[in-house]
Amino acid sequence: MLHDVGKVAISDSILKKPARFTPEEYKVMQNHTLYGASLFVDTSSPVDILAKDIALTHHENWDGTGYPGWINANTGVAERTDSEGKPIGKKGEEIPLGGRIVAIADVYDALCSKRVYKDPWGENDVLEEMRKLAGSKFDPELIEAFFEILPNIKQTQNQYPEDAIAE
Repeated sequence: MLHDVGKVAISDSILKKPARFTPEEYKVMQNHTLYGASLFVDTSSPVDILAKDIALTHHENWDGTGYPGWINANTGVAERTDSEGKPIGKKGEEIPLGGRIVAIADVYDALCSKRVYKDPWGENDVLEEMRKLAGSKFDPELIEAFFEILPNIKQTQNQYPEDAIAE
């Protein structure tokens, strides 16, 4: 539930915008990963470490194209950069397992749900997109696990529909 906790530091004018972000707004939004991870810099338990990893890495992509990349969550300083000084994205198993799992859950939820900027996708389109992103955005082994447990996910969705949660 706390993977996006860093969004509390993002202006509502961006968070609630009913349209696509400008490139500048997108850069601001990307900082939610660092803001969220910074809440757990004084880790005192394995749960704190997991929360920090998830907040920081749930937008990293399996192929290295995600964000925020190799940034020290304690200092905000890039640890590995490209020739332009931009952080290099983590890829593959460099991304902590918790971040890889939450990336799948986050995209699945985003595609299935209505947002201020979009209507929910149909189930077949969502599942097709999830499969298509295996190996680029997502860990391919975890996508296979996702499809294995999909009946359990669907059961939970039916048990706790969004309309009931909002009430």
